Amino acid sequence: MKSTLKLFKYNRTSTLILLPKLEDNLWDEQPENWPNTIRWNAGHIYAEAEGFLHDADHKYEIVHPEWLDLFLDGTRPSDWGDNVPSKQEIIEALQEQEKRIEAFFPGKYDNEVSKVRDLNGTLLDTVDDSLQFVTWHEGIHLGIMKSLRLALK
Repeated sequence: MKSTLKLFKYNRTSTLILLPKLEDNLWDEQPENWPNTIRWNAGHIYAEAEGFLHDADHKYEIVHPEWLDLFLDGTRPSDWGDNVPSKQEIIEALQEQEKRIEAFFPGKYDNEVSKVRDLNGTLLDTVDDSLQFVTWHEGIHLGIMKSLRLALK
């Protein structure tokens, strides 16, 4: 197994250990001066991975495209209506996404991406670059969710 996929799996396992432990009442609380909630961060991990990995390989199909309008950069829980995925739906989607990524990407790491992403001058131009970014990004939001839990207690 490629090192990038090993680290992705480590991050995803860490996320999936944390999320079920977070009390339901904390998922939608937003402390003052915090831009988002635990639910938003959990959904954001999912939605951003779908977008980045679809751009890495357009054959990777986005599941729950309706979630993108809720969880991509620039969105806020304060803008949501009533149709927001539950804690369990997000956890199950993250579990399913992990399995899809594990099945879809082996052997494609060195492939050029379908659409290059430019992150402040850093070009994600291989599938491996995109998977590494998704892994790094998830780690950041895992830390934010842990910090939110502490801020809310």
